[in-house]
Amino acid sequence: MGVIQVGGSGGSFVVAIGGPGGGIVVGPGVAGSSGRPQITVGPIPPASSDQAIDLPLNTYADVAEVQQTTLSEASTLLTQQCMTARGFVYTSQASPSQVQTLFQAAEYGFGVTSPADASTYGYGQPKSPGNRPGPAFLGGFSTFGDLAKQPRAWVQALLGFAPGARISRVRQPGCLQQASQELYGHGGLSDPVPQIAFQASQWTQSDPRVQAVDAAWSRCMALAGYHYPSPLQVADRGWPTKPTPAETATATADVRCKQQVNLANTWLTVEAAYQTALIRENLATLTSLQSAFSKLLARAEFLLTAGSLSAGQ
Repeated sequence: MGVIQVGGSGGSFVVAIGGPGGGIVVGPGVAGSSGRPQITVGPIPPASSDQAIDLPLNTYADVAEVQQTTLSEASTLLTQQCMTARGFVYTSQASPSQVQTLFQAAEYGFGVTSPADASTYGYGQPKSPGNRPGPAFLGGFSTFGDLAKQPRAWVQALLGFAPGARISRVRQPGCLQQASQELYGHGGLSDPVPQIAFQASQWTQSDPRVQAVDAAWSRCMALAGYHYPSPLQVADRGWPTKPTPAETATATADVRCKQQVNLANTWLTVEAAYQTALIRENLATLTSLQSAFSKLLARAEFLLTAGSLSAGQ
């Protein structure tokens, strides 16, 4: 299972990705870098500009998503083969698309910018198709309660134990564990990319240029009757699950003010500069990570090719 360490304003946490089923598991981590780098901020496009602002980490994120997809497919194949050998059928419910969601949460810390989304969802997120994947260590199921609804023997084969059952000292490893060990070995990969993304987002939020545009946004909102010091505070107000007219009206005013003060382009331009500086500081680690990943990918691609040939016979 690959492991990424994510840093934020309140500390950091570890996210295990690309393991059996391709899901994500979160746990405590260690603090990230504390020294703000010197940055050079390029020209900020006006709000009316169609110019796309490229975040440097997007390249790493896109590569990581492709890699995690390949690793997840290989892990799922190994789990399916193991379950078939034990007389069961297994179909993974998880998806590595969660990795992209993780990056977007860091990269777009300024909140909603679409007038259509604001008027429909307020500060909520548009619903994605399908069920949200569960943790990797549960094979895509969200809770042990969901697993308990499955046949006991099936769960025993998948996990090596069943919810509520006594765990003996000697037991057969579950197919998830067996697949993980075969593909990943007993070690993990420490991926700095998500931590860099979150650290860059945190420094962007506290950058004087961004704070100045936040203040301009706050004055704009006050003229419309809404009093918030920053877009993050209004988004985190604790809105109800279902958007109300008051929420969508606030979000619509929020988006309008962001456009007036050019908040999104300012944020992204500053954040791109922080990401560039952090990539430069972590270039050796990033290069080493790609080298380690290449070995796993070669193994995963071999397994997938072998699996396809077996299926065709």
